[in-house]
Amino acid sequence: MSRHLSLRARFLLFAVACLLPLLVVVAFFLDRGIERNTQQLVSAEGSLAQVINRQLRTQFKDNTETFSNLSHQPEIFEMRPSAAGTTLGQYQTALPEISGIFLLDADGTLVAQSGQQPGPVLTGNSALFQQVVSSGTSIVTGRYQLDDKTSVILMIFPVMPVSDQEAQNASSTTESVPPAPDAESTSVGNSVKPGQVVGVIGAMINTDRLAATILPYARGDTDIALVTNNQVIVGSPKITNNPDQFLHRLNNPISLSLAGDTDSTTYTDNNGTKRLVYFMPLDFDGAQWSIFVTNPTPRSYAQSLIVQSIVALALAAFVILAMAFFFGEMTARPLRLLTAQAAAIRHGQFRHSIESTGASEIHDLADAFAGMAHQIEAQMHGMDESRQEREHQAQEMRELLRRTLRLQEDERRRIASEIHDAVSPLITGALYQARAIQLGGESSTPEEQADSLASVNQLLEQASKELHSVIFDLRPPDLDDIGVVAAIRAYIKTIERTGIAAQFEVVGDSPNLTPEVRLGIYRIVQEALHNVVRHARADDVVVQLESSDEVLRVTIRDNGTGFDPTTAVQPTSLGLLSMRERAAAIGASFTIVTRPGGGTVILIERKSSEDVTMIDIDALLESEAAHQQSVATNGTGNGHAPDGELSSAAESLTSPQRHGADDRSLPRTLPA
Repeated sequence: MSRHLSLRARFLLFAVACLLPLLVVVAFFLDRGIERNTQQLVSAEGSLAQVINRQLRTQFKDNTETFSNLSHQPEIFEMRPSAAGTTLGQYQTALPEISGIFLLDADGTLVAQSGQQPGPVLTGNSALFQQVVSSGTSIVTGRYQLDDKTSVILMIFPVMPVSDQEAQNASSTTESVPPAPDAESTSVGNSVKPGQVVGVIGAMINTDRLAATILPYARGDTDIALVTNNQVIVGSPKITNNPDQFLHRLNNPISLSLAGDTDSTTYTDNNGTKRLVYFMPLDFDGAQWSIFVTNPTPRSYAQSLIVQSIVALALAAFVILAMAFFFGEMTARPLRLLTAQAAAIRHGQFRHSIESTGASEIHDLADAFAGMAHQIEAQMHGMDESRQEREHQAQEMRELLRRTLRLQEDERRRIASEIHDAVSPLITGALYQARAIQLGGESSTPEEQADSLASVNQLLEQASKELHSVIFDLRPPDLDDIGVVAAIRAYIKTIERTGIAAQFEVVGDSPNLTPEVRLGIYRIVQEALHNVVRHARADDVVVQLESSDEVLRVTIRDNGTGFDPTTAVQPTSLGLLSMRERAAAIGASFTIVTRPGGGTVILIERKSSEDVTMIDIDALLESEAAHQQSVATNGTGNGHAPDGELSSAAESLTSPQRHGADDRSLPRTLPA
């Protein structure tokens, strides 16, 4: 028992020794990942803050231009109450984001107004209005609470004549109209000069409209806030529910941002979560605002994940050790009994009764020990043969499993490559288009949105077609129904839709092939044409299938750019490995003849016997040169080599590969 416990202790120490390096490596890469995620989060927050900055700046700039035009209306700078009120009403109706507009003269007296009553914002702001009158520049204020549900920000614009005629009209109007007791008209002085401020226009913008512009960007754990001195103008619910705490914790970053700095920092929110915040000033003269974008730091997520992982690991370790102890004891108890009985037999007590106990395997072992009491020599010999047979079978099974897994992984890599190259870019393009529509928001016109949606729809339709093509390529039904010739012909029609002039020639009768050979030939042609479309930049391709009683020959010839077989060899290329393995699987040779600018010829030959036909390289090159010359003469090619240039390609060729022969082959490389 002491040795049994010692074994368990050693096993536990070994497990701990194996886990410690793994935990160190995981912790190291987790820390590196946190740093990278933090940098990416800062970049994302900065991009979001810039988007909000541009949108607010555009909105305020448009309002500034609008109210600048309004200030040059005669009834406005002449301070005519009735006409000015009508004009203000028209502008207020045309600008839905403006809840109220009012006009003050240079003394701060209300001349006209429209929409929301300006009384609460006029109280105590005379100095602010006088600042606009004296400076002649517009100002964007903080938030004013009109009632329990309504709050606004105020944009104040100066009213000033810009010409002598306007100044004269403003002066004559104020001289001829006496001030009324109800302040319906005011006096701006006896003489007005061009550029002199005669009043101000105030526009009240509902903060709900402002929130609807920026808060849609606050998704998930992202919080956004617009702040000014000691005030949150607009913000996410987590911030506006307790704005004083937010302002207190970020007092220094707010001061830096209002002073013109852009930076990032961290702080701890009300829930004790550490958050990363990016801040920048609003790029608009007259608005002392700052934009804050905040998210939980990646390290806060990682800490929670680490705690959960430790708890899960501890529970799993406890369960595994308990199960190991239980089953180990259940297995060791009958083995200890058999050990004692076997020791008795070892000492010559062959007639000693052996008790059959334990599970089926141990029970059989007990019966075997009982038989050894009578025929120990023969039984030991039989056990040795049985052990060797089991080892041989296990080795064969391992080899079979290894080959099966290799074939599976090769097919998975091919399918993954097709989906990655054909479908993933289309879905990614549709995703970026959709995000562009989302980010455009109200700033884009319905026609632009419709065009963008049409583009997204086109990308998704193309992705659906590509995915359907991948699924169809997994197993074309024509291959089993009407043979390999019809299957290749159907696939070539899909190639023609890409704009490539594809031809399919059949020499001799349609071959009668086994399913394995049909599938291998089809897959090789499919992969070769796929590479022509993707990489060769060819406009003409010919597939020729020649069948006779002695040989089956398939030739794929294109007039593309070709490549240098001495520098472009990629033995790990999925397409090359796939074609080479399929050719070997059906007992065929696989040869590629190519060079830069001279097109590419792929040749597959399979004889009825086990030997592979020797390829006539000279005839192959002459055929390819004649074909390219014919296409160039007819004006349909753009990738042919000039006359005589193909001869240089033959210099790099050797004899094609044979089954059982020396490993001499033509260059076997496809464009990767």
